[in-house]
Amino acid sequence: MEKVLKDLVALTGLAKRDFQILQEAAPQTKLWVEDFVQIFYDTLYGYESTSHVFKEGEREAREKTLRDWYLEVAGGDLKRQNFWQHQWFVGLVHIPRKVTNTFMFSMMSKVQQHFLQKCMNTFEPTQAVAVYTSFKRVTDVIAGLIAEGYFSNYILAMEQVAGLRPALIERMMSIEVGKMIAEARSKMLQPT
Repeated sequence: MEKVLKDLVALTGLAKRDFQILQEAAPQTKLWVEDFVQIFYDTLYGYESTSHVFKEGEREAREKTLRDWYLEVAGGDLKRQNFWQHQWFVGLVHIPRKVTNTFMFSMMSKVQQHFLQKCMNTFEPTQAVAVYTSFKRVTDVIAGLIAEGYFSNYILAMEQVAGLRPALIERMMSIEVGKMIAEARSKMLQPT
């Protein structure tokens, strides 16, 4: 996980300044929490493909989790010592719930879009861009950790269940993916 986090931070440009910008804007952005929670869960519960993820009566608990996450992220003060490790863990938790990366990326995009709209309606343009960009960098790193946590843990679980060595899995995957690429290329080259 540490290497993935290092790569994500480097490639997104996430820096200490982003956390400072979020901390400075926190008195305003933290006021938006209930709006975010409602939009997030109304969307998930209102869409057939995602509503099945939840068990009866758990919305209140899920809302509290999101509320705490949003306040921590929007506040730019990631207090939990294991904040980044926890985002990786979320990817693992998504596997048995069948929360695909498609769902996760879509909802992260929704959160980012709503945050941008709130920034544009609240701050002067230069500050709105700075606050949004800092939030986007942090949430992009989070989404990357969740997605990679999902993928890596899925593969690890398959290796452990099948009792196969990682090198063998990699070789088998490489061969199969090579076949898939060749097939896809041949289909793309066929006239329609």
